[in-house]
Amino acid sequence: MLKRNESLAFGRPFLITVIAIGYVLTAMVEVGVALLGRVPAFLEQFILSEDPIVLVVTACFQVVMGLALFQGWRVMWWVVIVSAYVSIGGYILDGLLGERWAWGGMLWNVIVLAYMNSRDVQAFFGREVYY
Repeated sequence: MLKRNESLAFGRPFLITVIAIGYVLTAMVEVGVALLGRVPAFLEQFILSEDPIVLVVTACFQVVMGLALFQGWRVMWWVVIVSAYVSIGGYILDGLLGERWAWGGMLWNVIVLAYMNSRDVQAFFGREVYY
């Protein structure tokens, strides 16, 4: 019979590991764009800025977020929850203004909220779960 934490990959929920690695990989892409000096055409709609300083600062922030998620810092649970709610609000406004992709982004953030509130994820981040 498995103990409670044995079902978790590397002692953490699997998708938290994937998201943390995604933050670090995104940071590497941003540093690459900053060093390249221009944004490749296929990344134009995803890159926040063409300014190398902004890209490097954003990349540093994303590396910290990735490492904090990977280690299960309690504050990161709150950062993800708050950013998901803020994103949902922005996507609702974008959707009302006619942006087609906004509803998909809103749906994604609802899924993130549901996942972050699951029992294993809350326990990993040191939150008491009373179900």
